Amino acid sequence: MSTASSESASDATASSGPILRPKPVRCGGTVFFKVEEIVFEVPRYRFAEHSEVFEAMFQLPAGTDGTVEGRDEDHPIELKGYKAIHFNSLYKVLYPTYLRIGKG
Repeated sequence: MSTASSESASDATASSGPILRPKPVRCGGTVFFKVEEIVFEVPRYRFAEHSEVFEAMFQLPAGTDGTVEGRDEDHPIELKGYKAIHFNSLYKVLYPTYLRIGKG
């Protein structure tokens, strides 16, 4: 009797169509910022989410030489006139859980 109910349960699952799976979360990669003499590598999704300026900047095409500002450590987005300590504080606000990984 338990076998029959197991079979009917598996038949119902198989006949109900494809299994729905959650869509993968895409963070949009990383972006490199240079503040003072420090290059920060950070996830870019919150910068785009909270700033129309960064969102538009991240969608610009590559320059004539093929480089994209912020895409790698050699071509960071330079934030002139700002302090690295202040950018680090902004990073902590935007990504608080990243700072807690591996810390007791």
